Amino acid sequence: MSRSLPRYLAALALFAPAIGCGGGGGGGNDDAGATVGATENPGPTQGSAGTDGGDPTEGGTDTSDDPTGGSQPVSCDEGPQPGPMPRLVRLTHSQYDLTVADLLKLNLDPLPSAEFLADPAVAGFDNNAQQMVVKDRLGRDYRRAAERLAGEATKPDALAALLPCQPEGDGSQCAAQFVAEFGRRAFRRPLTPTEQTTYSGLFSQGAGLYPEGTPFEQGIRFIIEAMLQSGHFLYRVELSDSVDSDQVIPLAGYELASRLSYLLWGSMPDEALLAAAEAGELDTAEGVEAQARRLLDSPKAEAPVADFHRQWLELDKVDNLQKNSDLYPEFNKALAHAMREETQRFVRHVVFELEGDYAALLTAPVTFVNAELAALYGLQGQFGAEFTEAALDPQKRAGILTQPSFLATHAYQSMSSPIFRGAFVQKQILCTPPPPPPGGIDPNLPPLGDDIVTTRDQVEAHTQQDPYCAGCHKGIINPPGFAFEHYDALGKWRDLDNGAPVDASGEAVSGSWLLSFTDAVDMVGQIGESANGTRCYLTNWFRYGYGRDVAPIDRCTIDALDAELAASGYNIKELLVSLTLTRTFRFRAVEE
Repeated sequence: MSRSLPRYLAALALFAPAIGCGGGGGGGNDDAGATVGATENPGPTQGSAGTDGGDPTEGGTDTSDDPTGGSQPVSCDEGPQPGPMPRLVRLTHSQYDLTVADLLKLNLDPLPSAEFLADPAVAGFDNNAQQMVVKDRLGRDYRRAAERLAGEATKPDALAALLPCQPEGDGSQCAAQFVAEFGRRAFRRPLTPTEQTTYSGLFSQGAGLYPEGTPFEQGIRFIIEAMLQSGHFLYRVELSDSVDSDQVIPLAGYELASRLSYLLWGSMPDEALLAAAEAGELDTAEGVEAQARRLLDSPKAEAPVADFHRQWLELDKVDNLQKNSDLYPEFNKALAHAMREETQRFVRHVVFELEGDYAALLTAPVTFVNAELAALYGLQGQFGAEFTEAALDPQKRAGILTQPSFLATHAYQSMSSPIFRGAFVQKQILCTPPPPPPGGIDPNLPPLGDDIVTTRDQVEAHTQQDPYCAGCHKGIINPPGFAFEHYDALGKWRDLDNGAPVDASGEAVSGSWLLSFTDAVDMVGQIGESANGTRCYLTNWFRYGYGRDVAPIDRCTIDALDAELAASGYNIKELLVSLTLTRTFRFRAVEE
């Protein structure tokens, strides 16, 4: 019989909350594990949000923050109010990786979540609190990860960095001190007396359970295994329930500290943030803002910003990118990796180095290239394996949407795709997703001929055949896609398509906005300065930052944020600070 079995039986009450836990509802107690309501709702399938053609459940109006399409009017007379949010929010896989690395002070390779099943995407993001359930497979993954991590953390050199004391005698006194201090960091709050007693009691049960380590190391290892599988570690638990005079529930300091750190760092609070929570400094908007700005000044703030833009821009598509080797012999996996790296570096440059705004993200004629990407761009000069900053022709390139990571992934293997590119712009950039195409349509474009010379000709001829299709394609999907026709299937600039001059001009409808443009640079420049573009960017950050899709009541919050950010130029770091100061962030609604 495996010697690991007794330790799970001994601590079953601690481990059980991680198995079958749902993200919504539930309550809690002062025991070592939170009792969490189970749910079997798996949510949308992986990749169901963000597909070409859009998802009509997200909206489809120019004010996309109301998933009902405006059918449920909301009064803002009393100002913005907190929207619905589960009391138990499971850490995303990215947050789990960052948290265990910070908690255990380890450099982890491979990352623990590399073995986890991916979470489903909802409204474009994989951190929807309602859908992040823990089923049997993930429960087992958490157990295996806890075993591995606890083993690595209790190797002599690693354990020395975690211990607050030197063990003496049987080590139980030092173990109890470890439980208090490590537990405060792991659960993002002080332990209750019951938890302190329970976890301290595990110390003596750990001896002999492992083939290596001293009895003291084995006892600490058992404690770490248990804490890493507790619902209080795997979830952000919000149990505050006192209603104030405004009929909302103020979040406790430690709950706000976790909301702050996971929004702005994607990881656990540091000691300064926990101390601020303990001192009551997060009870005011001024205190929250001070901590938000401190967190954003740290390099750790780059992780969630990168994760948001990875999902918003669908960068993961680069990983499976394929191109026709006869037409594009220069394409390989290294070039695909460089495309992704370019966009990530560009985003970091705009947000943190330039402290730029939304317009800069869409229009800055600068990027970061290595030798392979420089050749794709046609840049002259000496470029090597390392990425270096490079200025681009502002007549041909502007921001994220003229980078190959977008252009190549929203194209076919042998030709560009105005339909894929146009649908992406409407859905992801303007929050006006077209309805999905009808079933049974023929996806094949008509062949080239006397009257059909360019890709644009093919798409126009194909989408005008059916009046139902023409209704969406003519004014909504095709025109913003045609704007990118100067870029081939790999993202290289071209003046000719099949020997004919490229026509990248058009007029597109987005909600009530009629957008006329000459090419992609002109189009993205207008979007970057538009209320439609900025509000959509804010709405996507709302979804990602709060871990849920928008509800009708959120219209008032988004209206207020939009007005505030528009007045200050839509600086991206200021957007993140503003997200932490809303009533929806600092308070809970009375039980939905």
